[in-house]
Amino acid sequence: MPRTPDTSGRVLHAQLHLLDRQLIDQADGHLAGKIDDVELDLDADPPVVAALITGRERITARRIAAIDTAVTVVVEDLDLDYYDDWVENHVIAKIPGAGDATE
Repeated sequence: MPRTPDTSGRVLHAQLHLLDRQLIDQADGHLAGKIDDVELDLDADPPVVAALITGRERITARRIAAIDTAVTVVVEDLDLDYYDDWVENHVIAKIPGAGDATE
């Protein structure tokens, strides 16, 4: 189970500290994408980050391990490579000389 980050007393501005930041998989240091959007819990006082949105995945706040110049997350069962895999299979693989593509 992912640990809850200690962010007590830390104020972050979502646009400055989160949007477009690199996501890093905590398990292996693999670059896992970029943050496209932030979901806020407006019922909390003050509002808090409920999730990070990247591609087609929603990363809940409990999966955030660290926030620095990049955001480290517990990836586990998320499919963060979907778009990379799609581009590789539908674009790059069709370029002559790229791997198994026919010429």
